[in-house]
Amino acid sequence: MFHTLQSFYRRAFLVGIIAIVLTVIAACGNGNADQKEVNEASNATGSQHSAPTNDTSGETEPSSEDEAQSSTRTFHTIKGDIVIPAAPQRVVTQGFLPYFLLFDIKPIGAPYWEIEYPHLAGLTDGIEDIGQIDGGSVEKILSLQPDLIVTVAQDMYEQYSKIAPTVVIPYESIGDAHKDLRLFGELLGKEAEAEAWLEDFDQKVESSKQELQTLNMENETFSLIGAFDKTYFIYGDGIYRGGQAMYKYLGLKPPAIIQEQVMDAGKETLEISMEVIPDYAGDHIFLDVSNGAVFDEKSALWNSIPAVKNNRVYRLNTDIFWPYDPLAVEMQLDEVLKLLKGSQ
Repeated sequence: MFHTLQSFYRRAFLVGIIAIVLTVIAACGNGNADQKEVNEASNATGSQHSAPTNDTSGETEPSSEDEAQSSTRTFHTIKGDIVIPAAPQRVVTQGFLPYFLLFDIKPIGAPYWEIEYPHLAGLTDGIEDIGQIDGGSVEKILSLQPDLIVTVAQDMYEQYSKIAPTVVIPYESIGDAHKDLRLFGELLGKEAEAEAWLEDFDQKVESSKQELQTLNMENETFSLIGAFDKTYFIYGDGIYRGGQAMYKYLGLKPPAIIQEQVMDAGKETLEISMEVIPDYAGDHIFLDVSNGAVFDEKSALWNSIPAVKNNRVYRLNTDIFWPYDPLAVEMQLDEVLKLLKGSQ
């Protein structure tokens, strides 16, 4: 019996050992399987953290929409936001030809009277005459196939905007070389060039003012009077007849009545009758006679004015004093000084 029990215990012991071994083997097998799953998962996600490669097959080229956006800009105007070419190649302009030439951009079309400005001599070759700023210009502008139109004519916007993006800049919104040139710098993406030009311009103004001081006229007054067709005007310090150069930059002093009724009132011009001209006459008079006006310089009324008696009336050359762009203002500074020096 003892032998039987001993055999039984031996077999039980062996069975237990075998069971333990099998359990260990099974556990190892499961561990390997788990590790395999971890490795596979790691391999599957490893690309998210792997070092960058030179493979660019997944990159996308800029879309045509992106390219279109980079080749245009949005410019705010009185007609709203207008999408314009970032670098226009075929510009038609009405009223602003000198601004484009100042930035070395030659428009393809402009009115004849701008093309013939004397201060633009040699710069306008090849620019097409589009005629007057009216409906008659539409067909000519259309034939030029512009990619941008810049005009003073608000009433032509609807017709022009059907041809090309159209920017309207009214006459009444301009009249200061600094503000105007910066506006065009923004329009053309040439802000840095505008500032560089204005820096030189300011130096020109300063030297002109110093030259004016040598004439000892700081206590004298200056009137800018025009006879236009059958009408008479007093001009202020804006775009008309060199007023910007005279008053705004050289600092010539107008009579108090002109300061009050024109400059302080925010006006560019004041229409008057011939009979009241003596009321607006300063110690010096700049006189513009144009557009077929008949001005009687022999009248008793005119010759009763002290400036006339003292030979201090300066007839203006319309070719020089009608333009209002910064290049013209620069030229007018010299011309005003020349006229004043001639009176001494």
